[in-house]
Amino acid sequence: MDGTKHNRNAGCRAHDNAYGIYGGGSERERRAADLALFRHMRSNRDPLALVVLFFVTFYGWFFFNYHGSPWHGQLSRKLFPNY
Repeated sequence: MDGTKHNRNAGCRAHDNAYGIYGGGSERERRAADLALFRHMRSNRDPLALVVLFFVTFYGWFFFNYHGSPWHGQLSRKLFPNY
């Protein structure tokens, strides 16, 4: 994926900054960051916008969906209990 096409670098950088260096934020904040990236890509007529939305949402859920117990909606903690 060429980051210079469709102004992808700016959108991805803003998305990463919204998640924060250690990830996190609430589920609502992460969803807002994902949708902001999607809207940025759509406004730049990027054909991969919907695909990227799916993958960043799944990736965020897999790695950054924190809950009190080892398995409460977070696949990575179920698959890798010592993670």
